[in-house]
Amino acid sequence: MLITAIEAGRNNRYRIFGEDKFLFALYGKELKRYCIEEGTDISDAMILSIIHEVIYKRAKERALFLLEKRPLTTVMLRTKLKENDYPLEVIEQVVSFLENYHYLDDENYIRMYVNTYGSRKSKRQLIYDLQQKGISRPLLDTYFEENDYSEQSGFEYQFQKYIRRREVGDPRERQRIFRYFYSKGFSPAMIESALRDELENC
Repeated sequence: MLITAIEAGRNNRYRIFGEDKFLFALYGKELKRYCIEEGTDISDAMILSIIHEVIYKRAKERALFLLEKRPLTTVMLRTKLKENDYPLEVIEQVVSFLENYHYLDDENYIRMYVNTYGSRKSKRQLIYDLQQKGISRPLLDTYFEENDYSEQSGFEYQFQKYIRRREVGDPRERQRIFRYFYSKGFSPAMIESALRDELENC
């Protein structure tokens, strides 16, 4: 394959293009080791060898390092590896390896996220946040259907904390309370019920 371009990439590496297609990124010393220069030909066997012996190993180590720092969804990890100039086919191989050994598990990520934020966020907000992190809606629906999750308990905790030192008997204050919790994704019925109970206890 003809090397058509070599350009500076991230972290002191160089992005290598073969016949105008991105192949992989290597350090300068690796370019010399494999005799890669613009305008030279390298064999398909050499490309496969570099991908298997250098790029895949490096991508896997990078992925494990990232996952040691904090949990990631599959989409988040793919994005980070792509940003680090790893080719898509290598990223998919790494993702497959990590999923097989449960280093990467979107369902487990949902569980950890809900356990951490479930008492502070509405179900709607949890679903929105997790979708932003690349979790699919069907997987989220399945999780909430199959797991014991109570939005009510988290709401009650937040509600009591928020209304402390507030005059719930004041209609304008009740409107502010309603708007606050509605903006957080809690249902109008849940908010109105809590306000009614609070008024009765005044």
